[in-house]
Amino acid sequence: MNHKLKNLLQVVWHEPRLFFLCLGILAFIGFAATAVMVACSASVAGPNILSVTGPGIGLAGFTIGCLLSFALSIPAFILAWIPPVRRWFGWLLERKLPVLGCLATLVALFYAVENWRGGLAWRNLKREEESKGERFDLAGLLPPPVPADQNFFETPLWTDMRFVVTNGSVVWDDTNWPNRILFDINGPNFSLFGRSSDWMTAGREDLAAWQAHYRGTNNIFPAKDGPPTNYFPITKEPQSPAADVLLALSRFDQDRQSLAKACARPQAWFQNGYDLTPKVIGPDLTRLSRQKSIGLYLRLHAVAALKAGEKETALEDLRMMFRVLDSTRNEPDPVHCLIRITLLQFLLQPLWEGMVGHAWNEGDLSYLQSELGKLDFLADYSATLRGERARELIACSYVRDAGIAPEDMTGLVQLDTAFAGVRRHSAHEKLRLYSARAILFSVAAMQRLAPSGWFEQGKVTICRRYDWLLTLVDEAKRTIAPARVDHPEIWLDPQQRRAFKLSLEDLQSRARCAYRCATGQAYADLARVACVLERYRLANGQYPEALEALAPKFIEKLPYDVINGQPLKYRQTKDGQFVLYSIGWNEIDDGGKPGLHPGGACDQEKGDWVWTYPSRQETK
Repeated sequence: MNHKLKNLLQVVWHEPRLFFLCLGILAFIGFAATAVMVACSASVAGPNILSVTGPGIGLAGFTIGCLLSFALSIPAFILAWIPPVRRWFGWLLERKLPVLGCLATLVALFYAVENWRGGLAWRNLKREEESKGERFDLAGLLPPPVPADQNFFETPLWTDMRFVVTNGSVVWDDTNWPNRILFDINGPNFSLFGRSSDWMTAGREDLAAWQAHYRGTNNIFPAKDGPPTNYFPITKEPQSPAADVLLALSRFDQDRQSLAKACARPQAWFQNGYDLTPKVIGPDLTRLSRQKSIGLYLRLHAVAALKAGEKETALEDLRMMFRVLDSTRNEPDPVHCLIRITLLQFLLQPLWEGMVGHAWNEGDLSYLQSELGKLDFLADYSATLRGERARELIACSYVRDAGIAPEDMTGLVQLDTAFAGVRRHSAHEKLRLYSARAILFSVAAMQRLAPSGWFEQGKVTICRRYDWLLTLVDEAKRTIAPARVDHPEIWLDPQQRRAFKLSLEDLQSRARCAYRCATGQAYADLARVACVLERYRLANGQYPEALEALAPKFIEKLPYDVINGQPLKYRQTKDGQFVLYSIGWNEIDDGGKPGLHPGGACDQEKGDWVWTYPSRQETK
């Protein structure tokens, strides 16, 4: 029996067709066995099976070997049926040891060359950029630690959202935080009207619609004992729209007190979300959602307070909104920059409505002008892109060391959670879960065994990509070129696009942050100049004929249009009002007319970016 087996093995070893057929079968069995083992170990080993040390690296190597052997055996088996090729394969099989030695030497040489090339390219780029003052480490871009008793985010309004990361899983301090209802001005069954106008189209907040919403049946819920109750406080008979809105919003008075205490703290830093290990890379998006809810509440509350004649309350709302807007200024992430621009748009509605009604006095306007002058979204753009670049570099190193990207690790943890109840799944669901786990591991295995030089080359690509994105904003001239943002194909040749390893759509998507920063800075500048114009009117009884009359008495230096670097457009109107505007994203002077969507809402990519007021008759 042993003699027959020995003869069979000799035949297989020397007959190329049989050799490659058996090699393919064994490779497939080995890969399948590995996949089953990885999938079945999910509930025990979890993400640790992909660790750099221990069995993870050996298992990765075995998996890659099986995949390569299977991929090689199929074409080799087919080619072995051609007599000349079969004879050549037979000659190679007879000299297996020298052939294997040559292959091992070539593989080692390949790794050495690729690691050297990648390492050299990354060291050269890093040396060049650091000589210009660039920083690539995320720790160097983060602010210093903030004392807890001075931290805006170390208050009950935010502490429920703190978390730690353990074995790739997020563990919340308060697992019930998603159920906390804070500043939910829409209510649980929100179906309010679609807002079609705001300050950008010289439109007021529709308080009557909010009043109808709060008093409507949509917010009535059955009570355990007694008659149904409204989600929001209301009076038996309707009051004025402003009074009813303020009463409904009194539901959040306790949240407002917590916000006021948080705003009294001078510093802000939300530590969660920037773990440098890095098991968590990126911002805590849930916190940003809460900030947006606060902005919506303060916007509506301030407008209603102004209409009700409570100017000091409205000014307090604006003070808190400026503080919330400023709380994430030091966080180097584009998402935080974009939410700040959204909060600014909320803030400008009550500020604009106060100017329409001439509610602000000299002191109020000086304060608002000062706070608006602190906003610099062009500098924020550069800072946040550098933070995003640093996180991508960390992620690149993380993939090199762990074989899997942080976002894929999150998916792996979710799969492990699903595996915990695998007995409850159907056969089809079990197969899907096992397959997903095996695919993730296969990808991680291939990435883990790739030459480290490839990841260094990847870092070079990341930096070159961000070098181009940073050129979209000219901080010296304080301008943003729309043509470069919207049409990168004009400014990048095909070789550059290939080097970036991004499609034009991806480049345009990343460049849209520059567009949002342009709108944010333009709106802040328009509002600041409007405050100066209102101060001039209070002092002289009318608006000036030209903006040059404002400097230097009311403002040290007038801001320029962020689109073309020219002075902002300004003219008086026949009824004693004015039109102040930027030429907008289309780079065309439309005479102070904003672009509009079919529903009447402002289209920020068409027309001008305008600050103006309704006619005096409409105001009355």
